[in-house]
Amino acid sequence: MAADLRQLLLKLYLLNNPKLEHKVYIYSYRGVTDVATNPFQYVSGDVAENVKKSLILQNLASGEMLQAFIVPTPDSKGKTHSAYEIENTVLYGNKAGVIIEIGLDKDKIEKTDKYRQFSHLAVSMLRQFID
Repeated sequence: MAADLRQLLLKLYLLNNPKLEHKVYIYSYRGVTDVATNPFQYVSGDVAENVKKSLILQNLASGEMLQAFIVPTPDSKGKTHSAYEIENTVLYGNKAGVIIEIGLDKDKIEKTDKYRQFSHLAVSMLRQFID
């Protein structure tokens, strides 16, 4: 069975931000344009303290994106050294301008094509980095 999308997204976020700085990371798959260009890219930026830490996973070739938010676990809220998780609700957007909230309850969503698509994209992104 494939890994939970929330686990993959958190691993991707922590891979480049192990200190959990207040940042947003944008991972993009641009599609294969030529043999000399890596189709995978990522950028990051600081976000204001009142903005949730987040990760955006984009499939530019299909015109779709997923934004996941990194939040303290319920047991660690307010503590100095908080544990973090991916919020259960993510934002999905497409090139038609549709933006919707999607719950990541694995039992309900794991069989959908979009869940599998973004899970495979997250795994592909993770392969770009050395552990």
